[in-house]
Amino acid sequence: MAGLPLSFAEPLLLLGLLSLPVLWWLLRVMPPRPRRIEFPPTRLLFDIAPKEETPSRTPWWLTLLRLAAAALVILAAAGPIWNPQTGIAASKLPLVILLDDGWSSASSWDARIRAADELVADADSDRRGVALVPLSEPAR
Repeated sequence: MAGLPLSFAEPLLLLGLLSLPVLWWLLRVMPPRPRRIEFPPTRLLFDIAPKEETPSRTPWWLTLLRLAAAALVILAAAGPIWNPQTGIAASKLPLVILLDDGWSSASSWDARIRAADELVADADSDRRGVALVPLSEPAR
């Protein structure tokens, strides 16, 4: 889908669209079950023709509706993103880094600092403003 501003969070789920022909075949082969109407065993009722008859095949519009619903479920599960960002450096807006510096972040502190350093370096090379907001003191 080159050139379109559309991306998917889980693009491998789009392979589920390949199962739609199998689903179409199953819907065509297996018609809906005929409705069973129980009548009391009287002689007069045996001669009455039923008002509605169950078709031997599923109507084409119902099959199309079911396939469209299945395709929409697959597309929704793939997580479509309209106009995705290609990276943090894609915009010229100032960068705000919210840094969790509480005691619970001590186990991954080095990774957090490295990631923040990379983001600040990228913003500096793009001549963008940077704001660092520590989250340990909410009043600040």
